[in-house]
Amino acid sequence: MKFFLPLSVFLLVLTGYVRAADDPAEGIKTATRVHEIFEAKCLDCHGPELPRPKGKFGYVLDLKRVAENPEYIEKGHPEKSELFKMVFNDEMPGEDANVPPLTKDEKDVVKRWIELGAPEAPQIAGDSSGASANKSVEAKPQMPVWKKALRWIGRMHPVSTHFPVALMFVAVFAEGIAWWTRRDSWLQTVRFLVILAALGAISAAALGWINAYFASYTGQLAPILKWHRWLGTGTAVWSIVCAGLVVINECREGSTERQRFRGALLLGAALVGISGFLGSALIYGLDHYAWN
Repeated sequence: MKFFLPLSVFLLVLTGYVRAADDPAEGIKTATRVHEIFEAKCLDCHGPELPRPKGKFGYVLDLKRVAENPEYIEKGHPEKSELFKMVFNDEMPGEDANVPPLTKDEKDVVKRWIELGAPEAPQIAGDSSGASANKSVEAKPQMPVWKKALRWIGRMHPVSTHFPVALMFVAVFAEGIAWWTRRDSWLQTVRFLVILAALGAISAAALGWINAYFASYTGQLAPILKWHRWLGTGTAVWSIVCAGLVVINECREGSTERQRFRGALLLGAALVGISGFLGSALIYGLDHYAWN
C-alpha cells in the first residue's frame, strides 16, 4: 500500500506531462512563437519579397512548407534537422545579416517546435513583418569597420570571376589558331592570356573565400558551396601550373612541352567551366540550364 500511493502519484504526473506535450494548444503557441522568431531574424536574407532570397529559400514564414521540406526539417528530431543545426551553430542568420543570432531561449523554442512535429502556425491577421521585427529584435552589435570592409571586398568575387573565365576560354581559342597558323605571334598571345588568367584566378579564389565566410546556404546548396569553393581553389592552382608550363619552356609548336601545355590548358578551361556552373547554381539552382 505504501508503495502503491507514490507510484500512483508518479503515473498521474507522467500522464499529465505526456498530455501537456501532446496538447494542440502548445503546438499552436510554439508555432506562433517560431513564426515571430523567423519573421524577426530571417526575413533579412530569406524574405518572400526579395528578388533573390539566399539559398532560394524565400518562404521562411510558410511554416507548413518549411516543415514538409526534408532538407530542412526532420519532424521530431531537431538534432537531425539542417535548419536547427544552422540556427544552433549561429550559421543563420549569417554574418552579413542585419540582425543578431538567435538567443538561447529562441533556439529552445525552435527546437521544441521540431520536437512537436513542426506544426503550422495559425493565420495571423494584419501581420506585419516590420512591426514584429521591431518588437522582438534587439539592436545588433555594430560590426567593426575592418570586418565591414572585408565583407564589402568579398562581394567583388562574382565580378572578379569573369576575368579569368573569359581569358582561359579565349586562350584555348587562341591556342587553336596558333596550332592552325603555326605563327609565333599567336604563341606569344596565348602566353600573355594564360599569365593574366592565372593572376585573375588567384584574386577570384581569394575573394571567394572571403565572400563564403559571410554567406549562409542551407539544404542542397550547402554542399554546392563547398564544392564550388574547393574546386575554384583547385582551378586557381591549376591555372598557375598552366602559366608555369608556358613560361618555363619555350613551348614551340610541335614540341612535347607544347603538347603537355595544351593538355593542361584544356583541362584548366574545363575546370573553369565547372566552377562557374556551380557558382551560378548557388544563385539560380542546379537546374538553371534546364530547357523548360
